[in-house]
Amino acid sequence: MSVMNIFPKAAAATLLSLIALAYSSIIASAQEVNGRAYIEADWKVAKGLHLNAEYQLRTKDSFSGVERNQFALGASYKVSKFFKVGADYTFIGHYANSTGEFRPRHRFSGNLTGTLDAGDWRFSLRERLQFTHKAYDINHFQETLNHLELKSRLMVKYRGFRAVEPYAFVELRNTFNDPKCSATYNTATGSWSDYEFLGYTHAYVNRIRGALGLEWSLSKRHALDFRAMYNYHNELDIDTDKSGTKLKSLTWQNPTAVTLCFGYKFSF
Repeated sequence: MSVMNIFPKAAAATLLSLIALAYSSIIASAQEVNGRAYIEADWKVAKGLHLNAEYQLRTKDSFSGVERNQFALGASYKVSKFFKVGADYTFIGHYANSTGEFRPRHRFSGNLTGTLDAGDWRFSLRERLQFTHKAYDINHFQETLNHLELKSRLMVKYRGFRAVEPYAFVELRNTFNDPKCSATYNTATGSWSDYEFLGYTHAYVNRIRGALGLEWSLSKRHALDFRAMYNYHNELDIDTDKSGTKLKSLTWQNPTAVTLCFGYKFSF
């Protein structure tokens, strides 16, 4: 084996080791560690055309409860060597943090993915536009019934090993129609006044996610996926009465969490 063949593998292994060391310190500093397990099936129905289905279970409160169950159906089409388009529907069975109340959601997504190969390295950029409808009663002055957001994910994957493909990605989540308001805070009384609801026009980046993972091909049809994700949230929390006449609090929330993921993939 030549030096030119060894160097990319050594570089990939070194990079992964450094990222793993950094990630261990990040996990230790996270406010919460949760889990995610999923099963995914992919069916190639024609050249470039795939149908897929996925079931996913997510935990909350450091594995002490179920945060959601969700089931997705979708399709993707490879337009060219560099571009792929896709669309999917997801039913989300979400459980409220405080009461455990079942809160169903319906999500529709459209994806555009660009891919570029450089030797054994694969770089990809995925833009995912999501529309989520909350099928339960909400406070319309605190949250949006029909939520629109864009997830932008930049990924790098190394494909030079025989059965395993390590990867890393960073993803930004942009919300487009969160509630917006104006108010004046009185430091002497610790209360808000002059509250005014301004509609669903608040657009900003509300989450940054970084991930390090490994996909292990057991055979041509079966694969396992291991992933650790670090999530930094940046969300404006509005607490009002349901009539929208009184503002109780207005704060920026910045929780951090690590999600440990395990998945099984089957293709046919």
